[in-house]
Parts: sequence; structure tokens; C-alpha cells
Amino acid sequence: MTTVPVTMQDRVPMPVPMGPRPGAPAGGMTVNDLIRAMKQRIFLIIFIFLLITGASVALTYYLQEHYPLYPSQAAVLVESPLPRQPMQFEARILQAELVNRFIADQMFLVLDEGLLRDALKDADIQSTRWYATEEDKNLLVETLRNKLEVRQAQGSSFFVVRFATKVRDDAPKIVNTVIRYYLNKVQAMSLEQFSTELGGYRRRQEEMQRTIQQIRDQKETFISSQLGVPGLAAGLNVVGEMWRALAVQQAELEITQLQLRAQWENLRGLAPSEVTLSPQMMMMIDQDPVVAGLKNTLLALRQQRMVLLQRVGPNHQDIQSVDAQLASHQKMLDEVMQQKLEEARQYQVAAAETAWYNALQAQNQLQERVEAAKAEQRDADRKLAQYQTMQEEQAQLEQQYNQITDYINQLDIVVRDRQTVRVRQISPAVPALQRSFPRWEWNIPAGVLLGLVLGIGLALLLEMIDTSIKTPRDVSRHVHVPILGTVPDLDDEEVPIEKMELATWTAPRSLIAEAFRTVRTNLQLSSPAERQRTILVTSAKPEEGKTAVAVNLAIAIAQSNRRVLLVDANFHRPAIKGVFPKARVEGLSNLLVGQAVLDDVVSSSDLPNLDVLSSGPIPPNPAELLASPYLSKMLTQAMDRYDQIIFDGPPALLVSDALVLAGSLDGVLLVCRAKMTSRGVVMRAREQLERAKIRIFGAVLNAAQIARGGYFREQIRTYYDYQPAESLLQAQGPAALPGKGTES
Repeated sequence: MTTVPVTMQDRVPMPVPMGPRPGAPAGGMTVNDLIRAMKQRIFLIIFIFLLITGASVALTYYLQEHYPLYPSQAAVLVESPLPRQPMQFEARILQAELVNRFIADQMFLVLDEGLLRDALKDADIQSTRWYATEEDKNLLVETLRNKLEVRQAQGSSFFVVRFATKVRDDAPKIVNTVIRYYLNKVQAMSLEQFSTELGGYRRRQEEMQRTIQQIRDQKETFISSQLGVPGLAAGLNVVGEMWRALAVQQAELEITQLQLRAQWENLRGLAPSEVTLSPQMMMMIDQDPVVAGLKNTLLALRQQRMVLLQRVGPNHQDIQSVDAQLASHQKMLDEVMQQKLEEARQYQVAAAETAWYNALQAQNQLQERVEAAKAEQRDADRKLAQYQTMQEEQAQLEQQYNQITDYINQLDIVVRDRQTVRVRQISPAVPALQRSFPRWEWNIPAGVLLGLVLGIGLALLLEMIDTSIKTPRDVSRHVHVPILGTVPDLDDEEVPIEKMELATWTAPRSLIAEAFRTVRTNLQLSSPAERQRTILVTSAKPEEGKTAVAVNLAIAIAQSNRRVLLVDANFHRPAIKGVFPKARVEGLSNLLVGQAVLDDVVSSSDLPNLDVLSSGPIPPNPAELLASPYLSKMLTQAMDRYDQIIFDGPPALLVSDALVLAGSLDGVLLVCRAKMTSRGVVMRAREQLERAKIRIFGAVLNAAQIARGGYFREQIRTYYDYQPAESLLQAQGPAALPGKGTES
């Protein structure tokens, strides 16, 4: 085939982005991860489940035989004859609170140390086996107090006293004796308490009676000296009614005053001709002597003119003389009428001004009366408020006095009857029909649930603390490099494979061979061909299968009709010579010290298109040797003859050789071994390569194992079901292993 020579510039690795990796969805476990973890550790979960369940059964049986408990209980009804407390107006809420508090006090009294000590002296308790088996009698009080259960029945006036013992008949005796001593003590204490309370309330009643009489005297004095307004004490407000009437008059007068002022200002601004005159005013003007004389003169002149027009023409001098007189007298009449109209306007303005002034004066006088009425009303309100305060205080005191009187009457009845608190035992405690501890119906479900929780919890805990890489998803999620392929573990392969390093050649129909062909395809698609001519196969640490990956990848590429040179660049633990025994002893180290040329040390294999270059003698300074200029010369010569050069290198974290060599190549293929390589180790290897600006083509997950919930179980089954049977019989390939041919 034709090969294209590539310059050193073409072989410069592509830049590697150094920015921060995106935060992984990576950090937490998904539902699928949880399910997978439980499947992988299903036997551990079953073992823990059976262990805890069996332990719960055994423990329950042991407790049943040696430490059973038989409970007995009795109910006590607490009925307080206490009436509603005086001066408590929210009686319903406070009464319920008082009842609950009273019951709590009674429950506390049952556990009183003195009461229990007296009860332990009773012959009924001393006859029990519980009392007899206790060696230290001084501890019995504390034991009884700790184990005696006293609780209130929810929403009722009952409380329950409960005790449990190993012997069925002991518990009823103890419960009944404790309740009997409690009832005697309650009766004695409550009688003394109510007698003291009765005396206190009687003294308070006398004080309140004196206070009420003082308030009555103050009211009489206040009415006679302060309330001067008639009917105010009876609720009649004469001042208020008068003030409201004055306020109405004031509002009406204010409207009238504003109307008169507007009329006056309007008349002041009118011209004489704009004044509207009443008929009476017009009659007075017409009857004025001057106006009447001028009108009569004008009438006579008009009649004279009409007579003259019958004899002479309109242009006659007599007619013109009469017209001149008419014009003169008409002018005089207009002037007189104008004067009379002005006088009429002045009269109307003066009249309007006088009316407005009178209304204003009346308004001011009414305002003074309103203010006086307001002051009188305020004084009356103040006095009325004082009077009402006295009345309310008197009513409140009288109400309290009546309540205290009723309460005293009831307390007096209680004390006379010597029934201060009605507390009684509803029924005596009886032996239990069944034990309360242990309970099979509780312990077994609890053991089953605990076994499941502990089993699943331990499985998930082991999954979380297990930081090894197990699946391709772990690589992409935690290491953040693309996964180029996953190689199944050799022990899980169904096709016999003599040597893992030659699986692609000797068992081409196996799933392992198919996995390496997948790696080859994904590698070719990861970048242009000219950018992946020289590849270093490395790992984070030893024993991860990088040599097997390098050899099988070289074989897979050679099978795709590309010339491949497989180079052993691991000067610390070379392995290619072991895979290809016929490879020359001289190898890469001889080239790097200038003792040989490429043609002298390359060995051909039985595989077409695949040549092998061993490591050669192990040098004392591998890193310095890989940094020599002979490496660049060797790469130039090799790429003139081969399409792809695969280097099997040392671990990246163990020695610096890998970083030195990778800096001269196109990129790196990172190998991780499933369940052996930890995430942190691979991430450090990736970070170290990225800091050196070395391109990482991707990662190969090697030796992925079949496990319950594992990655390859379904894939392997499906793969071999899909293959024809005859192809599997021929899957072992040629009899001769590659590398057993001649040296070249």
C-alpha cells in the first residue's frame, strides 16, 4: 500500500484543553447504580438478611424462655369537684387546661418516692416473687419507680397505672397496692388544701364587699356635684341635641352667605346695560319726570313731523329741523336712561352687599354659639365617661363578688362532706392473658426489616467506599476521558484463548477480539488519521494489561490492511519479546544510542502488515535515552514505512519515561483494569498527562468481569447467541502463533 511521509510538524500533538472539567453528574449514585450494586452483592445481602432474621428469632426465643414480662394495669378516674375559678372568663379553654394539669399532678403523685416506699412495706407486695428475688431491698423503690408506667388516657379524665413482671400473678398485686396507697394519700392532702383555700376566699369576699360600697358612695357624690346637665346620668344628652341643631343652622347660613356674596360680586362686575331690572324698577324709571318729559317731547316732535310730511317733502328745512330736534332729544333721553340704569345698578350692588354683610354677621354669631355648645358637650362627655367607668367597675366587682360567693358555697359543701377530690379506681388489676415481651409479631418483622436494611446498607456502603473503576460509565463519569472500548475478562470468555495478548489473532470470533476491533474503530473515528500515527499505550500503574491492549490493538489495525509497527518502549519491564519470541534481541535502545538503524532491529511477524520492535538491552537511564534526538529520527524513518506505530510504554505514574515519550508522539491511550484501578489513580494519571499538554485519545477498560449486575453478562450472552456455531469451532485461528516466524 502507499504510505504518506509525515513531517515532524504534522506529528505535533493536538493541544489539550486545560480548563476545569465539568462537574460530574458524576458525584452521586443514580438509581441504576444502586440497582447494579445490589445485584452485584446479592449474596451478601441475603447472608446479612438471613443472619439478622435468624438472630431475631433466636433472641426472641431466648427472651421468651428466660425474661418474659406479663403486664397488669388498672384505670383511675379523676373527678375534681372544683367549680370554675372566679375571674376566668374563658372558662371552657382554661377549665380543660386545669383538668389536664390536675390529672398530671395526680400521675406524678403516684410515683412519689414516699408513697412507693410505704407501699413496699405492704404484705401483698412483700409476698410476691418480684420482691423476693431482689437481693438489695434498698433498690426496690428506684426499680419500682422506673418500671411503673403511669400515663393519661388521651382525651379523658382517666390515667392508667401499669406494671410488668416475670411472674403472671405478681403485677396485679403490685398495681392494686400502689393505687390503694395513692388514694389514701390524695384524700388526706386534698382535704387540708381545700380548707386553707376556703379561708382565703372568704377574706377576699369581705374585701371586695367593702370596695363595692366605696364605689357606690363615689357615684352618688359625683352625680350631685359634677353632672349639672339634666338627664345626663339617665342617658339623655340635651347639650348634644342642641349642638347638632346649631350645626345644621350653621351649615344652612353658610350656604346663604356664600350665595349672597357671589350675587354681590357678580353685580359689581356688570355694565349698566347688562343689569337686569325688575318690572317695578322699570316702572319707577319710566315715571321719572325728566324721562317722562323727554319721552313726551319726542312724541310731540314725531307727531309734528308726520303733519309736516303731509304738506312738504322729507328734505324740506322744516322736516330737517324737526329731525334735528328728534335726534337731540333722543340723545338726551339715552343719556338720562343710562344715568338711571347706573343708579339702579348701584342700588342693587349696595343692597346685595348689605344682605351679604348681614348674613356674615349672623354666621359669626352662630359660630360662637356652636363653639360654646361644643365645649359644653366635651365637658359633658368627660363627666359621662367618668360616671360610666364607675358603673363598669362596680358591675365587674359585683360579678366577681357573685362568682366568689358561689365558689365559697361549693367549697363549703365539699369541706363539710369531706369529699375534696373524687378519685377512684375503676376496676382492680388482673393477671395478664398473654405476655407483653417478647412479642413474635413485632420482633420477627423488625428482624426481617433490619436484615434487609443492614444488608442493602452494607452493600451500598461497600459500593461507595469501593473507588475502583468497574464499568465504562465509571471511566467517563469520574475520569472524564472518552471510553474507546471495553475488553471482557479472559476468565469470562467462552472461546478458549491460549494467550490474552494474541486473542485478536488466535480467536478472531471471540468477544475479546471483537472488543479490540471496537477499540480500533473508535480510535480511528476519534481524530484524523494523520493525527494518530504514533500512539503510546500506557496505564496509571503496572499490571493493568497495557501490553495486551497494545499487542491486540496493533493486530487489529494490521488486520484492517494498515502497516503497523509495534514498539516495546517499556525499559523497566519489557514484554513484547515474550509475546513474539522470534523478535530480535536488539531493539529500541540500540536505535536510541545510535548503534543501529531501523531496518537492522525490526522483526517481521506471521501477521501480514505487522512488524515488531523489541525494547533491546535495558539501559540504565531510560528517560534520558527517550529524550535523545535519535527518537525523532527513528519516528521519521518508521512513518515513512508504516501507517501506524504503537508504543507499549511504562506506567505513567510510576516512572517519567511515559511522559517523556508521549511528548514526542501524537497521543496516549490510557488502559484501566476493572476492579483493580482506583478512580483517584487514573485521575492523577490523566491530570499529569494534561499538565504535560499530552493528548489523550481515550481510555480502554480492560478485564471487565461478569458479575451479578455486571456490565458484560448480557452482552456476552447476546454476542455468542448471534454467532453461528461453526464459526465458534474455527475461532482458534491458525495453528502457528505470530512471532514464531523468521527474523528480518
